[in-house]
Amino acid sequence: MKKVIDFENWNRKEHFEWFNTFDEPFFGIVSEVDCSIAYEKSKKENISFFHNYLHKSLVAVNLIKEFRYRIEDNNIVCFDKIHASTTLNNMDNLYSMSFIEYHKNLIEFSKTVKIEEERVKNLKGLSVTSNTIRIDTIHYSSVPWFKFTGLTHARNFKYKDSVPKITFGKFDKIGSKKIMNIAINGHHGLIDGYHVGEYLKTFQELLNSE
Repeated sequence: MKKVIDFENWNRKEHFEWFNTFDEPFFGIVSEVDCSIAYEKSKKENISFFHNYLHKSLVAVNLIKEFRYRIEDNNIVCFDKIHASTTLNNMDNLYSMSFIEYHKNLIEFSKTVKIEEERVKNLKGLSVTSNTIRIDTIHYSSVPWFKFTGLTHARNFKYKDSVPKITFGKFDKIGSKKIMNIAINGHHGLIDGYHVGEYLKTFQELLNSE
């Protein structure tokens, strides 16, 4: 389900009109989160750490309406629920696209991720489908092989994209903590630095939850 925003009375009307004329309306930040508690809990409960932090990120996204805004047919819409379109690696260490439906429950979400991981494992292509290109998603990727301090995405400027992109990097042991890079890119007509800060705050709270 989704709601069409009353554009003329929308408090972001001028912001959107300004940034939507840009060739590149997306902005990006790189930050970090403490994943120590989530990592230990994953090991203790035998749940994939990737499944765990992906789920907590998606929960945080769904709690912040700005992350649910999209451009659709020249309208601004706010979706009730956002899912994950994430890259997953196959047997050749190439990636394929996947679609993972949002579940509030981590166990149910993890089951869905496992199904997609098995499907992707033996694929040879990108696996672009009507689901993986849905706009009621976040474009997720994970690069657990290295840390990053900056990140850019390949973009087709002929295509009016409005889907936020979140990328997770390698976590690093700093003292007793496990710190992970995270990059967030979003359409500046729909989202500001304040909302990215709210996402990071909420995501961190969820990572710290028992």
